[in-house]
Amino acid sequence: MGRRPSPARDLVNNPLKTPIRAEAAARLSCPNHFAGEAIGEYPHNGVICMPVNPGRISIIRSGAVGDFVLTLPAVDTLRVAYPRSCLRLIGSPSILRLAPVNDIVDVNSADVAGLYNPVGPVPERTRARFCDVDLLLAYAVDPDRSLQSRLAEIVNGTAIVYDPRPKGGVHVVEHLLTPLRRMGIPTSDPMPRIRLGADELAHACKILKIRRLSSPLVAIHPGSGGREKCWPLTSYLKLAHRLVSRGAGVTAVCGPVEQDVVHVLQAHIPCLVPPDLRKLAALLHSADLFIGNDSGPGHIAAAVGTPTLTLFGPTDAETWAPRHPLARILKAPVGHLPSLSVESVLSAARQLLAAVTSSPHDSRGP
Repeated sequence: MGRRPSPARDLVNNPLKTPIRAEAAARLSCPNHFAGEAIGEYPHNGVICMPVNPGRISIIRSGAVGDFVLTLPAVDTLRVAYPRSCLRLIGSPSILRLAPVNDIVDVNSADVAGLYNPVGPVPERTRARFCDVDLLLAYAVDPDRSLQSRLAEIVNGTAIVYDPRPKGGVHVVEHLLTPLRRMGIPTSDPMPRIRLGADELAHACKILKIRRLSSPLVAIHPGSGGREKCWPLTSYLKLAHRLVSRGAGVTAVCGPVEQDVVHVLQAHIPCLVPPDLRKLAALLHSADLFIGNDSGPGHIAAAVGTPTLTLFGPTDAETWAPRHPLARILKAPVGHLPSLSVESVLSAARQLLAAVTSSPHDSRGP
């Protein structure tokens, strides 16, 4: 298979694509093409050339749990806009299963790894994986444009590499939706949603019933990907005891990041360690309130409709806060989480619990 035409020439000549002026196409070959900040510079009110009724769509999205949850509105936008298209997600399978997509490919698999090796020809198995894609959206940092070059060589449709890192205080969901909006795709629901089956919810309820936890139920998650993003464990334990003394049920939810503190937590409060993210999502759906650091489980909780209280330290809450009508944040003074008092967190938690318990539990929705 020979080299495909340049992105600019391909976008002009390919009959499957919407019309685009020659001078607009010429801009597509500039060094900043596919970079997030360059998208708004295109003509026609910033609209990017989009395939008509793409049969095959692929999204590449690596990163942590929260990164993917905040990408769900973009995934859902493409699902709704092109219900007959085959949508494929490429990333970490354990995380991608949070989305209602069956075609999932490991970003570390051999046929995808060929994209990230700038030396030598593109392997045939990599070409075969991507050659028939009509629209590929890669959320990736590509400073030397090597990924862009490889995709331009092997993807016969439209390939966009978009830097997932937002700038200027824009919420990451809005940032990730930008390339779709520039393609003229309606994005009417910019809220992450994780949809769970009846069996998944029933299993979670069974686990909580066995634990005999009181209601209202508060789930706390003391971990995060970075130590500086964590409220002290001793503060979480003090908060849990204060909540229990006021009649609430409290359980910690833990994952791989918290394995070193599970035994400490279990000595004080119940601790749940779900085996995968969908089971975690089901457990969080059954809670009345989630309290945690700026981390993936908080975004999962919001995406299943559970009210959340997220404690922010050095990270930007305007950019990374969970999205939900009952998502609240507390910012630590000068970004230093140990300086956030237990009393302030308790007060915010009680306000949220009061709001939740005053309305029917099943009125919540993801």
